[in-house]
Amino acid sequence: MNLRVLTILEVYLLAVHIVYGADVNKTRPRDEHDHLHIVNKIIAPDGFHRSTVLAGKTPHEASFPGPLLTARKGDRFYINVTDSLTDPSMDRSTTIHWHGLFQKTTNYADGVAFVSQCPISPNHSFMYDFGVPDQAGTFWYHSHLSVQYGDGLRGPLVIYDPEDPHRDMYDVDDESTIITIADWFHLTSLQLLAARAVPSADATLINGKGRYAGGPDTPLAVIQVEHGKRYRFRLIDMSFDAFHAFSIDSHNLTIIEVDGINTQPHTHCGDEPIFPQRQGWEYAENIYNYLWITTSRKFRNNSPS
Repeated sequence: MNLRVLTILEVYLLAVHIVYGADVNKTRPRDEHDHLHIVNKIIAPDGFHRSTVLAGKTPHEASFPGPLLTARKGDRFYINVTDSLTDPSMDRSTTIHWHGLFQKTTNYADGVAFVSQCPISPNHSFMYDFGVPDQAGTFWYHSHLSVQYGDGLRGPLVIYDPEDPHRDMYDVDDESTIITIADWFHLTSLQLLAARAVPSADATLINGKGRYAGGPDTPLAVIQVEHGKRYRFRLIDMSFDAFHAFSIDSHNLTIIEVDGINTQPHTHCGDEPIFPQRQGWEYAENIYNYLWITTSRKFRNNSPS
């Protein structure tokens, strides 16, 4: 199958090729205990090599974004986080915050450095132990030590609902239908902080892949779909500073979840962008050989968060 070559636009539009023919009906089982190893690693998701802070199920598997963590509504997470950071140009302690989870009676596991816990020191571990008795949906995790997550420590987290009220609207909902959007910087987060200015990202990454203006034609993300099936996509904007407009060109999306809350199904015109933090939507109509998913980066007038 021949796919056309994406041209980088001045507004840093990126695209994901969606092709059909893959087996995406498999679900990922959840281990009773999860392990996250936090390491420094040099990567080049947009073609520019830099040292980062990443998470992986093993040190060798550390990646951006970090590994998907899953559970079912009513489950309990046991996540052992090990700090193996060594790069002196970046913070070497860390904590992990589970974005969007209420942490009822488990505030000690919220991951806010110097508030709910002391940071994890290098060569030490911390077990995050918390339940999700009444939450389901699309979430993510990230470092909550200073501005460290700007260096790459971010990843998706999904809690599946066995009694999902929208279950009859889709056929596939697994790791292959998660889409992450993130701004990416060539400077470290501490360098950005020292500049005392609103940072401007060098690239936008979709599922950890992208390009920067004037950079090489690095690979873009690919999402495999099968003609005739209905897909629940889970869109997570895990940006450091910018926020993004998102659309599938000339195709409608039916939004069924926003920030972990089920909504009345709402069809959104594909020619008008949505502005997600965490959204779930169903897509079924007119799946061709490939579609263009585009995102454009927006900016805000405050400090990094």
